[in-house]
Amino acid sequence: MEETTGKTIMGREQERRSALMITCLLGVLLFFMAFYSTYHLLAEVEESDLTVHLDWVKEQDKWSMLTALLSGRERLWHACVWLLNRLGVSMVYAGCLVTAGAIEAVYIIYNVLFRGMLQWLDQRLIPFASLTLCLVSAIYMPWYTTKIYRGQDSPNAWHNPTQIMVRAFALIAFWMTVRIYRRLREGGGWPTRAFESKREIAAYAFVLMLTVWAKPCFVQAFIPGLAILMIVDLIRSRGKAFLFCFKVACAYIPAAVLLLVNLLTNFGSDSASGIEIAFLDVWLHSTNSIPISFLLLFAFPLFVFIVDWRRLLSSVEGQLSLSNLAVAVVMKAALAETGKRRYHGNLSWSYGLAAVFVWFLAMRSFLDLMFGNRLTGRKYTVVAVVGWTLLAMHLLTGIIYYIKIVSGEILF
Repeated sequence: MEETTGKTIMGREQERRSALMITCLLGVLLFFMAFYSTYHLLAEVEESDLTVHLDWVKEQDKWSMLTALLSGRERLWHACVWLLNRLGVSMVYAGCLVTAGAIEAVYIIYNVLFRGMLQWLDQRLIPFASLTLCLVSAIYMPWYTTKIYRGQDSPNAWHNPTQIMVRAFALIAFWMTVRIYRRLREGGGWPTRAFESKREIAAYAFVLMLTVWAKPCFVQAFIPGLAILMIVDLIRSRGKAFLFCFKVACAYIPAAVLLLVNLLTNFGSDSASGIEIAFLDVWLHSTNSIPISFLLLFAFPLFVFIVDWRRLLSSVEGQLSLSNLAVAVVMKAALAETGKRRYHGNLSWSYGLAAVFVWFLAMRSFLDLMFGNRLTGRKYTVVAVVGWTLLAMHLLTGIIYYIKIVSGEILF
């Protein structure tokens, strides 16, 4: 028995070391890919989102950068690039390092979350799942559209630095919210204590503020999405959940104030543009069929949600991700900017970010279905064949998307 236990411990230690090595190797690969694509868009493409944002960095000094952050502007990427440049790194390489670092941070967060949620899973599979999530995109059908990204969106937008920057902080904020909100759902009765300490409140509020400084698209959809869950629980508890929900809502005040200032600055009476209701106008400008484009982006997650709907819909993270996606879809479908930026799709970024959470949950559930002994026989075979096929199609498209980006093709 002791010999068998010893072998088991040795096997687990070997698995852990192999997993760490694979994680590092794939992490280096992803960092190189991110660095190279950013360098290409900054140094070899005359005008891209990255070059535009880099030009903004060149125009900033420390005071204007601070003013921009205090007014809720999405200047976190710019501030990091500016700081690296002041430390002696050339502007282009500073942009590459910050962008690649932000993408690498998302990969690391995926690894950490998977290890915490799927402790029984072979740890060597986790870095591959994490890398896959960093590469997948909407399924490419050239007979339907010549654009991989435009019209479909993607959880991995390689070309926009602020969208890249916000993802890591948004993932942290999302899972902090899940942990906090579980206390209401899993506690006895309807608890009034939302936070374990003042330190947790401060950390939560600060991460939410970081998401606004990176890009306001997260809180724009997430606050209404969380409010939907709170209203449901207030009704279910007949008001007993009020104190809990009120305390959580208070943590959002700093981020909400920043968001409000940002909206007034960008879309106020003194700005060159505003926001109006124009149902499907902007969305239909970039796609011939909204349902098909939606399906191309969410084919794999939709399949997993259909197969595992009971578990996903009963979980806080499942409900939160779907409510966030619902709000993002409404924003993308109903709102439009006025002025020359009308069809730039700036009110659609919440939709692409919502896809990040949905995709992560789908991947977690799929790994559980495939390796957690939850399915057997014919049902397992069907789910495996369809699931792996859809995932492979999304991954292949993501690789093609990357190749097209670095080969100079305009995809947006």
